[in-house]
Amino acid sequence: MPLPDNFDPWEHLQDTLRLWHNKSVNKYFKNTPVDSLSTPKESLRVACTMRDTDTSTMTLMRMWLFEITAGHAASLQAPVYGIPVTELQREFKFRPQIKLYFKEPYNFEKHSDGTEQVSGEIGFRIINKTAETITKADAVEYAREIKAEFATPPLIWKKGKYKCTYLDVENGYDLRLLCASKTEGQSTVQSVLKILDKTFNDNNFQFIENTKEFSTNPGTHLVYGKTTKKFRQRPTSDVKFTHAQLIIPGLVKPVNLVSVKGRLKNAIESV
Repeated sequence: MPLPDNFDPWEHLQDTLRLWHNKSVNKYFKNTPVDSLSTPKESLRVACTMRDTDTSTMTLMRMWLFEITAGHAASLQAPVYGIPVTELQREFKFRPQIKLYFKEPYNFEKHSDGTEQVSGEIGFRIINKTAETITKADAVEYAREIKAEFATPPLIWKKGKYKCTYLDVENGYDLRLLCASKTEGQSTVQSVLKILDKTFNDNNFQFIENTKEFSTNPGTHLVYGKTTKKFRQRPTSDVKFTHAQLIIPGLVKPVNLVSVKGRLKNAIESV
């Protein structure tokens, strides 16, 4: 259907943005009265809610207030259990490590009800380097290899219920991947090996068949007095490469190697 003669791009954009933004606002403040200024939280809901009469500047301010100041964006980030980097590096000695990160693209229809976005992480050690010998030139080379193999275009890792492993301790690889098939597992491992120009050895690869069924909708359970969704076991999804980092013993912050769509600041290579 063609656009009507009286189509107004700004009105269409504003209406669409207001529709989806206010859905998120209503869900986030679902236990807070509407159109009330009686409490600070009720006032915050009013300020975050977009209206048809808003100017473009007000629209942006409401988005910023809701996502950043009110904390909606932070609520989308799942908590991570861990220990401070300084404590880890004080207790353990290890070789530099490259980590590749993947995530399922956000889909409002699929994820707005609380269904988590599937994520993935692949890491390996750089055995022939230490904190003392690794250089910025090395990091630049790693970044270029990763960009070529994983970021242009972003590589899609088809996660599934089958486990694939690749064990080559001498070269720093102890990969354990959940994949949709044996072929997918081999392809993903081969892409990882290309970063350090290593050759795939079939003797190091193992595909573990799994006949167990994993529910795509495991139901709900009661947590802290509230009904919440159960976690899905081995969810099947296409996860896209998002960024890569180099972790070096002695550096508190990782070196950002590659970033897709502004995921990281100051990355050596960006796409």
